[in-house]
Amino acid sequence: MTTVDGVDGRDGVDPARCGCAGKTPLERVVLPARARVADALADTTVSLGPDADAAVIPASATPPATAFERETDAVALDGTRPRTPFGGDDRERPVTTVACAFLGGDLADPDRLGDALATAYAGLDGPPVRIGKGHAVQVPGATGGTVWFEHRRARAEAGGTADGIARDAATGVAAESPVESAAGDGAAAVAANVDAVRAFPGISPAESARIAALNALNDAHAVGATTDRSVRPLVATPRDETPDPDRVREWYRSGLPSDVTVRAAAVLAHDGDGWFFGASASARGDRPADVAGRNSRSLPVGCEVLVTRPLGGLACFARGVARGDEGLEARGLTRLGRDTRPEATALSAFRPAPRESFDPAEHVARVTDVSGEGIAGIGRLAAGTGRSLRLDRLPLLDGAASATDWTVPDATVETNGPLAVVATPRVLDRVADRLHAVEGADPRRIGAVVDAAATGDPVAGDAPVVDATAGDLTAAVEAASRWPSIDPVGTDGGDADA
Repeated sequence: MTTVDGVDGRDGVDPARCGCAGKTPLERVVLPARARVADALADTTVSLGPDADAAVIPASATPPATAFERETDAVALDGTRPRTPFGGDDRERPVTTVACAFLGGDLADPDRLGDALATAYAGLDGPPVRIGKGHAVQVPGATGGTVWFEHRRARAEAGGTADGIARDAATGVAAESPVESAAGDGAAAVAANVDAVRAFPGISPAESARIAALNALNDAHAVGATTDRSVRPLVATPRDETPDPDRVREWYRSGLPSDVTVRAAAVLAHDGDGWFFGASASARGDRPADVAGRNSRSLPVGCEVLVTRPLGGLACFARGVARGDEGLEARGLTRLGRDTRPEATALSAFRPAPRESFDPAEHVARVTDVSGEGIAGIGRLAAGTGRSLRLDRLPLLDGAASATDWTVPDATVETNGPLAVVATPRVLDRVADRLHAVEGADPRRIGAVVDAAATGDPVAGDAPVVDATAGDLTAAVEAASRWPSIDPVGTDGGDADA
């Protein structure tokens, strides 16, 4: 693609590889690399946060009237040492960092990637740094890689800037508008995320920016953070095509809802092919008991799973472009550009209030974003508790079912996808009622979180997903050929309302 500035943008953009189809393989590369990084950081002040939708800065770290200082950096994954966050001027104040890696093919290996990231992360040693969220994308034709950081810490009330404005570490010049602060009684937590996706063919830069930024915000929505939303645009392009950062910022500003603060853009260059749109995103959560604490908690017994709309938006768009089917393309684009804040706001009523204990009869147990992993991501969530997702039905958009003509053979892989809600049946009944009143939401139950004791079948709990649909899912999800099957449980295996 030679340019995306006001032109069709189809040249050089492969619809079979757009959006989240460009992520680095999770199970084969990212998770083993992550384990290698964690071991390598043992003797540093740098640590990895939990494997979760978004990093969370708890209320205790954001007292009243405290704004966040921010700083960005980018280094080649060739042993180059990054700058110590904030110049290492305070070895006590904790730093939360999000990191996005743009990788050549030579780093699509768990050992090489793990070693490269460990070297870069270890270079942050000094203040207490938590890598709250990491993300990696593959750049076709590139070698080596670059990791981009955004660091944030709560501004010290004493000795900080009086106006709460983030300033360039070297010059002291105010580079952007005031950062978000914790309001009220200090009970709110801040969720932060970073994400980047391959460019989408046939749409404007502002449309691509909207999808990419909302995709990054979606993970913050999943953990209950929906107010004081902000994004920093992150765009990576071939070296001879880098756009002006102010122009990039305008793409994002024109494409996003008016409540979203758009910060100064970060623009990176790579030696491969194609454009990538992404963002560092943050938002505030008014239900900190849920936002701040529940990613590692075991799920209550008897939980079922609901998605806030059918799956397959990215698949519909990509196939519509490839086939010249404008109706299918438009159907997918509508889903890709949907802001999930209304659904997440509706779900806030089912999250514990400040200082309220979690009650499985009243509250959702977990909410996660269905994105690059597709349905397998919900299975991985269940597997983290030693259980399985029993998939009773797979609701897909019309036109999304066949995965045979897509580079990622999984029609459930999404960019800015629906939210998946895990809760007891009684709570999900109330959640569905609330979501039916939200324009654009179309909640569907898809199955339950089960173990062998609950089903009487020895395979349940031994795999992330078990198939109880009584149908052949392999046309939609190639990995389904490796999922164990059990007899359907109270379902006809078809599409069903919540």
